[in-house]
Amino acid sequence: MTSTVVRRLIALCSLVGVSALLVLVGTGTASADTPEPRPGSWEPKPDIDVLHAWLVLGGIPLLVFVVITILFVAPALARGEDLGINALEPENQWLGGPRKAAGELAAPDSEDSRAGGAGGSW
Repeated sequence: MTSTVVRRLIALCSLVGVSALLVLVGTGTASADTPEPRPGSWEPKPDIDVLHAWLVLGGIPLLVFVVITILFVAPALARGEDLGINALEPENQWLGGPRKAAGELAAPDSEDSRAGGAGGSW
C-alpha cells in the first residue's frame, strides 16, 4: 500500500474511534434513575391498573373501528341495500352496460365489413 492510503486509513480509524469514545462518554447522564421523591418536588410514579391499560390500549381503537364501520355501513342500510356475502355476485353488477341493447353496434362479420366502430388501415 502506498503511504497516502495508509494515512487515510489511520485517519478514518482514529475518527471512528474518537466518535465512539465521545458517544460512550456522553451517555453517562442518559442513564440517570428516577430521583427520590422530596416533599413538593417530585411525585411518585402512579400504579397503572391492568384493566385500565387494556381498556385504553384496546378499547379505544376497537371503539374507533366500530364507529367508522357504522358510519360507512349505516347509509347503505338506510338505502335498503343488501350487505350479505352474495350481494356482490358478478351477475348483479353492471360493469359494461346492457348487452344487446337497441343502440349497440353490430360486430364485423368479415374482414371487408365496416360494421363495428372506429377502424384504421395502413
